[in-house]
Amino acid sequence: MVRWLWYLSWILLTIGIVFYFSWSFLYDAWTDIGVYSLSITLIVFGILGALLARVEDQ
Repeated sequence: MVRWLWYLSWILLTIGIVFYFSWSFLYDAWTDIGVYSLSITLIVFGILGALLARVEDQ
């Protein structure tokens, strides 16, 4: 039933990681606060969603 949450969480996590590395590599902005804020938000929601889906699945 909560399988969609698990998939969405992994999509958010993947988008966050890919966005950080691709933007930082393309624009040489490894310490940009804007890139951090968007990436961390996506990654944290991905991790928390995966944990929530796992807890609700049991």
